Amino acid sequence: MCARFNRRVLTGLGRFDGCIVHLTHTDLDAVCCDALFRRKYGNVFTIFSSVQDYSSYLELLAQAKKKVDMTLCLSDLGGRTDAFEVVARLKSKGWRVEWRDHHVWDERFFEDIKSVVDYLRVDRELCACEIVYTDLLEGDAIAKEVAAIGRDRDFWINNDPRSEVLSTAISDDKSREEIALKLSRGAFAGAEIEAMYALQIGRKNLAISKAIRKSVLLGHTAVTTSNGFTSDVAARLRDEYHSTTELILRENGIFSVRTVAPVSNQIAMLFNGGGHPHAAGGNLSFTRRDQIGFKLVGYRLAKVRKLIEAASRFDHS
Repeated sequence: MCARFNRRVLTGLGRFDGCIVHLTHTDLDAVCCDALFRRKYGNVFTIFSSVQDYSSYLELLAQAKKKVDMTLCLSDLGGRTDAFEVVARLKSKGWRVEWRDHHVWDERFFEDIKSVVDYLRVDRELCACEIVYTDLLEGDAIAKEVAAIGRDRDFWINNDPRSEVLSTAISDDKSREEIALKLSRGAFAGAEIEAMYALQIGRKNLAISKAIRKSVLLGHTAVTTSNGFTSDVAARLRDEYHSTTELILRENGIFSVRTVAPVSNQIAMLFNGGGHPHAAGGNLSFTRRDQIGFKLVGYRLAKVRKLIEAASRFDHS
């Protein structure tokens, strides 16, 4: 995270006059979680984060001057061992901490964090927003619909066309906040959402086209680079190559993995990541030299080769 963004978060938190801080992921499931928190509590301070970065935001919150009766609610963020110490510090500073998730967790970390936080629920059968719904707003018709839309996209069911529109419309934190607010009020479609979607659909199609052009098939593993629309890129790769594993890399070393076999999270965990059995992500921890090397030699870079080899081993295990 850059220093400017840190200042923005701390400044915003300093001005926040509510008591619910929501730290969540960046996809539609996370946005639906945020919509439900907003519907339940009204005034919410939200921080959207990648799974790789959220421990840094926890550290930032631990440094902030705490107000009275503040609750930190984490959602759709897998358990990371580096989060334990800072969560414990937050608790010692008087924060209430609630955590709702549906990723695969290390059992030992689950027990450790359970002993520290005020509430913990991890349920792999549900998406994150369904957990929030059943915990906080069960029986609320609008909240139920929000949760269903989140599930439709996050589990790649794609029976509800609204989930594709909303997922594509998300491009940055501003659009996430706008869509979360609309969903919290039961606005699932409309001119503003359509305009956001129209702006992004061209970018998505271009990103998919570029990713396909840069892609290679290595055994049963399709590999490419893309800085966005990961799930759509992975789905297109599988259609194109009939692959059983898809790796989508970013220039900074962060990657996403999709697998037919339930091993995505196991691959990601080898590289400082985690997630779901069929969809996960991690970080190759590129140095500046690695980034330059990746531009020059691409998938032949040692760290990338290691990832591809790991994916291949799991694919054949």
